[in-house]
Amino acid sequence: MEEVRIQNNDRTVSFRVAEAAGEFIVFDMSLTSPTRNRTTYSGTNFQDAWKAVESIIGETAIPNEFKKHATS
Repeated sequence: MEEVRIQNNDRTVSFRVAEAAGEFIVFDMSLTSPTRNRTTYSGTNFQDAWKAVESIIGETAIPNEFKKHATS
């Protein structure tokens, strides 16, 4: 599993890729978010996963290590 943590001001997101399962997981690590609502996306569509990331931290560039998933 690959993971990158992205921070913007007081918000932090963990973006994980489970390549064997073809799954993307977006987890809101911000302390301002209630624990029960921290996983904001879990599924197989990269574009939907990245939208979940940006809904938490705002518009941001896709990290180089995940660009291969964005184009597939």
